[in-house]
Amino acid sequence: MNERLLVFGAIAAAIIIMSTVVFPFWNLIPSMITEKVKVVYVDQTGCTVETKDGFVVKIPPCNAKPGENITASYDVKIKQREKQI
Repeated sequence: MNERLLVFGAIAAAIIIMSTVVFPFWNLIPSMITEKVKVVYVDQTGCTVETKDGFVVKIPPCNAKPGENITASYDVKIKQREKQI
């Protein structure tokens, strides 16, 4: 019985360690930020905008024209992922 419990505990510990080290699930939770951005390109799927620090972000449908400054919300983790690449 103790051997089974020890094996189960070792497997559970390995799963917990692997889930936090190999696949950090907290990256899936969005961290939204709202800021003034410049519209670069508009198509039927949405607007492509440039943030103040030069990142290009795609936002859902909007009715702006290229060159306009709008206020938009996006996931700030996009910037962090871009820096890692």
